[in-house]
Amino acid sequence: MREHKALKTVLCIIAIVFIVHQLYSSVYKPITTVTAENYTAVDGYNINAVIIREEKLITSNTSGALHFVLSDGERVAKDGTIANIYSNADASVTVSRIAQLDERIADMEQIHGYNDVEAADIGLINNKVNNSLNVMMRGIASGNFSSVADDAADLLTDISRRQMVTGEQTDFSAQINELKTERDSLNASLPQPIGSITAQQSGYYVSNVDGYENTLKCDDIEKITPEYLDKLTTDSVSIDTIGKIVSGYTWYIAAKVDLNESVKYKVGDRLTLKTALKSSPELDVTVEKINTSKNDSVAVLVFSCQQMNSELATIRKGGMTIIKNTYEGLKIPTKALRFQDEKTGVFVRSGTTLKFVGVKVLYRTDEYIICEQQVSDDTVLRLYDDVVVKGRQLYDGKVVD
Repeated sequence: MREHKALKTVLCIIAIVFIVHQLYSSVYKPITTVTAENYTAVDGYNINAVIIREEKLITSNTSGALHFVLSDGERVAKDGTIANIYSNADASVTVSRIAQLDERIADMEQIHGYNDVEAADIGLINNKVNNSLNVMMRGIASGNFSSVADDAADLLTDISRRQMVTGEQTDFSAQINELKTERDSLNASLPQPIGSITAQQSGYYVSNVDGYENTLKCDDIEKITPEYLDKLTTDSVSIDTIGKIVSGYTWYIAAKVDLNESVKYKVGDRLTLKTALKSSPELDVTVEKINTSKNDSVAVLVFSCQQMNSELATIRKGGMTIIKNTYEGLKIPTKALRFQDEKTGVFVRSGTTLKFVGVKVLYRTDEYIICEQQVSDDTVLRLYDDVVVKGRQLYDGKVVD
């Protein structure tokens, strides 16, 4: 009997020890690691840029309804049509509906002619449907109702494509004919425009005006000093203004910098500016002017640029970075860096043991470092290595769970 109780006691102790060990292991982690990954870091000087372009305002005092045939930021040729003038707003609505129907018919005819069902990736098609739905819902939630019709059309197209691939519906002839009937009926009822507004010069049409069009001129870049930018004001814009044309092959970027920074550049230097723009993450520029301040503590760098697109045509101000150096390598947290035997390196996890490997630091910040990616052997840091960022009593060969 006593032996039975003793056995139960031993088993209970073992069970308790096991449970405590499991709980301790789940809560306490002797080391914390991150994965070394490829990364490109930029070292540069941040500026607040002011954009200077050749811009001509477009005005119209017509009493009719304007229907713009150009999207915001779209390029237009000289004498090209910017907007048609109709006698009433209903005609403009009809033109917009006809354009939607034409696009929808083209999409449906493309789907109808799609016959390689076996090659279709149903997962990709489902993702497109979900993405289209999310875009439309975000537009509604943000109050961007002007895009809801286009977003809904995209969603219907993706749903129809999925129906074709899955076999739910393979004949869209009736739907196409119905859309064509509506389009033809609208075309028959559409009156001719009573006039049009055309571009006096080629360039990019921009609907938004900000009042800087006549105060920031490309011919005045020599006058753009720090004091000039500090006193910069907008002009009043006529109520008849309906947009502007951004023209010219060369435009300018002006930014105030410390005088000590300005002496690092000279006119003619070719540089690269990093931006937050999706269409132009980097701009190739040339230093055109270095205009100093009266108090000799601040200067203005004026860069010229010949890259242009719809997004660049619409911005006026924004943060940019003058790129001085670019570093490519393996990114790891700065706190992972260790010193052992007068060598700089990190501990990496190799199976159940730790290994100290050397690194060559290319770039350092308070949060992370960029290390040179060297030959792939086990004496240096390699891509996807598990790097220790937290741990106690680390040493080469230490066994870890």
